[in-house]
Amino acid sequence: MSPPDEESRNLRTPLLHALSSRSEDLLQAGEEAGKKAKRVWSGFQDFALQDNVLEVAVGLIIAAAFTTVVTSFVSEILLPPLSLLPFINRNLEEKFAVLRKGPHYVPGDPHNGYNTLKQALDDGAVVLAYGYELLA
Repeated sequence: MSPPDEESRNLRTPLLHALSSRSEDLLQAGEEAGKKAKRVWSGFQDFALQDNVLEVAVGLIIAAAFTTVVTSFVSEILLPPLSLLPFINRNLEEKFAVLRKGPHYVPGDPHNGYNTLKQALDDGAVVLAYGYELLA
């Protein structure tokens, strides 16, 4: 019969060998994953730093700034003098044209005609709300 130390050493040797080979496999898999991640990052950098992508990004930034400038110009500089004209009135967003009358519309009757866009839409009329387009 072998001494207890020798028996436990005989049991530990295969276990250590199995753990050693698993750790080597894990290290190799980690190195492969690192190489793949570097290749993916390198490919992304090549794509992102192409001239076309940078031009599109700069174009989008300029377009957003231009949209803000035009919106500000129209709403703060152009529309206030337009709203002073007598035929436009002050409620420019309420301007609309009736394309098809609803069932409760009576022409020439001020009480059954449409005074507001909401009245026309509630009656089921088809309208062209051009006041909103002038403000946009």
